[in-house]
Amino acid sequence: MACQHLPPWHGSTCRNNVDMNITIKTTGLLGKYLPEGSSRNKGVVEIPDNSTVQDLLQQLSIPDNGRCYVTFNGTLLQKNELDTTTITPEDAITLMAPITAG
Repeated sequence: MACQHLPPWHGSTCRNNVDMNITIKTTGLLGKYLPEGSSRNKGVVEIPDNSTVQDLLQQLSIPDNGRCYVTFNGTLLQKNELDTTTITPEDAITLMAPITAG
């Protein structure tokens, strides 16, 4: 996205934090982290432009305890990819709780 130039008195020549809306899906109990007004397993989240998947997880307050897997456009992301994968509004993101049996 191109820079939006601000007035000289603003102290900055470029503004890159334009917000965008993304739709995410969840499984299991992860729906409780979606914004208020979301359905049980699907919600719209407003994030700054150029956000990574890790930024999204932090914004939703999802604990970093290994109990959330992320698919990004149908591909399971590895933990080391969360902070290098940048989100666009067209991306399909699903947050999945691990399946356990007992």
